[in-house]
Amino acid sequence: MLKTALEGKIKLKDIQVEVLSCRPIQGNGIVVKTKTPEMLEKLKTTIMNDLTFRDKCQVYIPKPRVPHIIIFDIPPQDGDQAAHENNFIIQLKERNELTDQEIKGVFKKKGRGSLQNWILAMQPKNYQEIKDKKRLRCGFNSYRFKEFLEPLRCFGCYRFGHLKRNCRDTKPTCTKCTANHDPKGCTKPHPICRNCVLYNNSTNLKVRADHMSNSNLCPMYLREIEFTAKHTIYGCVPAIVFFLVFFAGKLGSSTYGDPRVAKPLFFK
Repeated sequence: MLKTALEGKIKLKDIQVEVLSCRPIQGNGIVVKTKTPEMLEKLKTTIMNDLTFRDKCQVYIPKPRVPHIIIFDIPPQDGDQAAHENNFIIQLKERNELTDQEIKGVFKKKGRGSLQNWILAMQPKNYQEIKDKKRLRCGFNSYRFKEFLEPLRCFGCYRFGHLKRNCRDTKPTCTKCTANHDPKGCTKPHPICRNCVLYNNSTNLKVRADHMSNSNLCPMYLREIEFTAKHTIYGCVPAIVFFLVFFAGKLGSSTYGDPRVAKPLFFK
């Protein structure tokens, strides 16, 4: 176990590092939280300088996440989509008197009928200016919106941290029984959630797993939302005091996400 291996090799007292928490996560990894950012860097350096761990571990310090919103029911337009998105954001800023800070289109989701739901990322100051509004004006229209905290989820294997197009599983996973077949033909009488089973197997905690893997009431899904909100910047940039450690080759399967996939969701 990675945590046991680290505890056996690294003496926190000797390097003057205070760890506040250390817990396992999916992907054969752990998330480590320290008292200060300086302690975090010191512990990271110690891990990566140790010959035992250098070629066996990967350490990832996640970037802070800026606020995201979802704007509902935007009519699609033909032609240059990049120009359409840019014009929409310009009008959004003008009509809502937003400060001249970056607002970026992240991705689109299907809305009602032929309409689209757009997910935008914005700097904290802009989010503070609109968070209490019910609608956003854009051109001659106004649109419903809300904060977007939905975690990155694969609709092939139903695990978190990557999209279906990046999934390493070649066969789809049943949402009802976790076997590799289409859920429409599943004959199991009771559902069981893959994410909750994996979590229970990797920790000493036990959460209810008697639900579909794509349920929005899944404890792991709600945990991901809570984690996303907790590490979103709503004011000044917080000091990062945690990082993720994985056994080499396991980075993409974490519930916290593959950083190579997650980078587009963050401002540099």
